[in-house]
Amino acid sequence: MKTFALNHHRSQRQALRQRALSGRLATAALAALLLVPSAAHAQKVAKAATGRGASSSTQSIVVLVNDVPITGYEIDQRIKLALLSATDLRKRLQAKLKSPNINDKFKAFAIKRLKANPPKTEAEQQARIKQLQGQFVQSIKRQVEAEFRPQARKKALEELIDERLKMQEAKRLNVIAGKDEVDRVISGMAERNKMTPKEFGKHVGQMGANISAMRERIKASLSWANVIRRRFGHQIALAGREIDHLAATFSGDNDLELKLHRILIPLPANADQKQVASRLSEAERLRAQFSDCSRTPQLAAAVNGARFDDVGERRPASIPEPTRSLLMNASDNEMVPPTIGDGGIELWAVCGRKAVKAERKSAETDRRQKEFEILSKKHLKDLRQDAHIEYR
Repeated sequence: MKTFALNHHRSQRQALRQRALSGRLATAALAALLLVPSAAHAQKVAKAATGRGASSSTQSIVVLVNDVPITGYEIDQRIKLALLSATDLRKRLQAKLKSPNINDKFKAFAIKRLKANPPKTEAEQQARIKQLQGQFVQSIKRQVEAEFRPQARKKALEELIDERLKMQEAKRLNVIAGKDEVDRVISGMAERNKMTPKEFGKHVGQMGANISAMRERIKASLSWANVIRRRFGHQIALAGREIDHLAATFSGDNDLELKLHRILIPLPANADQKQVASRLSEAERLRAQFSDCSRTPQLAAAVNGARFDDVGERRPASIPEPTRSLLMNASDNEMVPPTIGDGGIELWAVCGRKAVKAERKSAETDRRQKEFEILSKKHLKDLRQDAHIEYR
């Protein structure tokens, strides 16, 4: 347990808290003083967690921030959000997928599973190999995520503590962001991903997180911007583009578009294991000859029946796994290992990428944003010094 003492110049508030903790001030009165619910909030959070099938460990209260709880469920959701867009995580995954023995590891992975449940036909074998490619990439991703979780948990907890303080201050000043403001940010994120808000929420859920956790995070950020404007508006005059900036900040992998080339080496419908292996060897030879995207059409022309496609610019979300992960972790002018697609053996090359971000801010807005951030950090630091934070 760690307790941060209140400053001496707030002695009256400290005395009220001590009386409350000793039982001489009713819980309801303390809740009113802090402008946030206490036990009722804990029950609400626990009920919400239970409704989502959370375990008893995730329902447990981990920290109290001015008597407002943070549960294990909330921390778990923040970790999942962090995993969606963690740059460090992608670098670790990239390193593992590019390791020299990755092909040997996949062969061992695939052979073990094919022996346990042998395919009955060549078509079934091709489908199983394609399926196993995806499972193999996912197994490596899970391993990397397990290694990343401890630092993600620490960061998630600190983020939630800050947000509790931000929302308490926003409530005290009566400047909590409305649902329509949060909806606007979500709509912007969905639009950039070429989805409706409903589709975007479903997509976030499929990635393992909960859209409600993302909404709470956005609400806290918007509310905090209102706090800083209310308290320090005479010192800064922010342009009205914070929401666009927030929307860009909360985007994940689809902040970019990849410029792609593809070579398709067709497979006969009744191709046997020998034919598949031969075509894969051809694909590997082409990949070894690849130097940059200017050579892709020539390489395709060198293989009988192969087809070259200039795919153009594509969002990663539109490309199925395992190809998506391979492309996301590839450098520009790099061809990724061959995969088995619906039409045959596929060789994908990344020819470039571009960020899909909000419009570049002017120098004046940049300056004001920096002033905003300085005042924001200082005010949050003051709130943490005055707060009662109890770790359980």
